[in-house]
Amino acid sequence: MFADNWKISLRQIKRLLILDIFGLSSLMLPRILSSMTGADGIFCLLFGMLGGILLVWLMQKNLKNIRGNYYNYMIDATGQIVGDIFMVFYFLYFVTLCSFVLYQTTNLVLTWLLPEGSYVWVSLLLLLLATYGTIRGIEGRARVYEIIFWFLGIPLLVMLFLALREVRVDYWTPIVSSTGENLFHGTIAFFIFLLPLTAILFLKPFCRKKDKLATCAGSALGIVTLMNGIIYLILLGVFGQNTMGILKRPIITLMSMINLPGGFFTRQDVFMTAVWFFALFALLHTGLFQSTLILKELFHESGNRYSLCVSLLVAFFLGVGFFENVFWEEIYEIYQKWIVLPGMVGILLVLPLAYHIKTTYTGRKGEK
Repeated sequence: MFADNWKISLRQIKRLLILDIFGLSSLMLPRILSSMTGADGIFCLLFGMLGGILLVWLMQKNLKNIRGNYYNYMIDATGQIVGDIFMVFYFLYFVTLCSFVLYQTTNLVLTWLLPEGSYVWVSLLLLLLATYGTIRGIEGRARVYEIIFWFLGIPLLVMLFLALREVRVDYWTPIVSSTGENLFHGTIAFFIFLLPLTAILFLKPFCRKKDKLATCAGSALGIVTLMNGIIYLILLGVFGQNTMGILKRPIITLMSMINLPGGFFTRQDVFMTAVWFFALFALLHTGLFQSTLILKELFHESGNRYSLCVSLLVAFFLGVGFFENVFWEEIYEIYQKWIVLPGMVGILLVLPLAYHIKTTYTGRKGEK
């Protein structure tokens, strides 16, 4: 499943990254930013993009030092023990991301598609589909999501265009009225949604043009920021700050309000829910794929059976925990803000510095 002779193009990786980030961020960010900053939420997106540019720059500094895979690079730079600790950190990030997205996707299905369904059975079915995609390998995954990318993109653009007639620009005011603290928290919120970009650190062995991976991530970052900005302005112009701040999924609510010309398709909200279903499923699949890959490398497993089973079990039970305990979302938010975000940036800062010191010391020792 993780064979090195399977190579995917930069175009496929970029579309994977766009799907991974766009689905969850467009579903949750509008409510978060509106309740914090109102019309100033657009500035949070811009400032968050600057943080994303910093993240991409740090990844580029590390990618150019990677000769084999990311795990071997971490061991070369910091030693076996620290490298293993970093791998555990990445595993926990991706597996908890998988469980949280599983919880969000299952709730989306139960709310809009299967109101009488069972959380356990829906989540199990989603995990089975993600398992099948993981077994098929990264090449099959890239090809499938390249098709889904256009399946999602074209209807979304059409619906957003139709929603423009409902926008009231006076709802975009007042601007520059939020406190610096609220702007900071909104910026951090968007920055956290950009962290799945770090998946490219593990994809270098599978990529055809390895030297342009960071450029690919930067392009995906710009596209996702633009799409979220457009959606945020449309939602704010339709609902206003107060209404959007209390809607759980304002983008889905907007899709249910739009009437297509001719009235020939009255339940377009169900179809548009499927758009976000596939986008969320792409991120769920990424979390499962990455956590399985990390465990496989960490324990030097020849296959992937045990790593996949462990990732599945952890993701499923954590997902059930999110469903049964509402306060877990608050704990997850704290974990993302105070552990994952500084940890990601810290690791990407430490590795090139340690690698430079080690290679310089080794070079001088060789000369002597």
